[in-house]
Amino acid sequence: MSIGNLPNNLLLENVLEVIDESILVADLEFRLVWMNSTAIQTLGPLMKLFGIKDGENILGKHMDFFHKNPHHQHRIMESLSHSHRTRISIKDQYYAETVITPIFDPQKIKQGYLMMLVDVTEKAQEEKEREKMIDLLSTPIMKLWDYVLAAPIVGILNDDRAERLTHTVLQNCVKERAEFFLLDVSSLNEIDTNTGHYINKICQTLRLIGTKCYIVGVSPQLAQSISNHHYQWKTFSHVQNALIEVLPFSDKIIEEQNT
Repeated sequence: MSIGNLPNNLLLENVLEVIDESILVADLEFRLVWMNSTAIQTLGPLMKLFGIKDGENILGKHMDFFHKNPHHQHRIMESLSHSHRTRISIKDQYYAETVITPIFDPQKIKQGYLMMLVDVTEKAQEEKEREKMIDLLSTPIMKLWDYVLAAPIVGILNDDRAERLTHTVLQNCVKERAEFFLLDVSSLNEIDTNTGHYINKICQTLRLIGTKCYIVGVSPQLAQSISNHHYQWKTFSHVQNALIEVLPFSDKIIEEQNT
C-alpha cells in the first residue's frame, strides 16, 4: 500500500508522461488507448513495419502485434491480479523488458492494463551474438570411436538452442549408428529445472533410437543439483570414466559388425 499524499493539482497523466520509459495503457480488450511521448518516439518508427504511418494511429490497435503467441498472452493477462514481467520483441528490431500491471477501480474491478517497456535492444543483440558464438562452439558432434559420439553443453539452454542441439545429436547418432552418446556438462555451474528438462529430453529421445546417453563432467556441485530432480541418468565425473565403461561394449559391437 502506498503512503503519503500527492498534490491536488498533480494529474496521473502528467506523472506517466514525464517517466523516461515507454508507458502504454490498454483496455480490457487489449487495445491501446494511451501512450506517453517516450512510447510514441520509440515505437512510432517501428509501427511503419506494420503499415502504421503515424504514431497516433497506433491508438486503438490490438496488442497482439507485440506477441508471437497472442492466445497465450491473452490467458496470462486475463488472469492477472499482480504485475507480470516478460520480454517482448518487435520484428527482431526492438526488445523490451516489459512490466504489465492490471488497473483496478476502487471497487476492485479490473479496468485495463498499464505497461512499462524498458528498452534492452542493445543488450538483447549482444546476447544473440553471444548465443550465435556459443552455437558455433557447441554444435559440432565429436566422434570418439566407432559408435561413440560426444558433445558439450556450452552456455544457457533455451528452447531454440535445446531444439537445435537435440536435432543435431539425433541426426549424427542415426548417421553414425551410435550406440553411445556422451553429453558433457562440465561447463555448467548448476542444472536448474529448465536445463534438466532439456537434457532429460535428449536422453529420452536417444533411448528411443537405441542410443545410450551418458552424462559426463559431473562435479560434486552438479551432482547435488541433479539429485534434487531425481533424473534417471547414467553419470560420470570424468569423460575417461565413461570411456572405460564404453570401451568393452564398443569393441564387442565392432567385432559383431565385422563377423
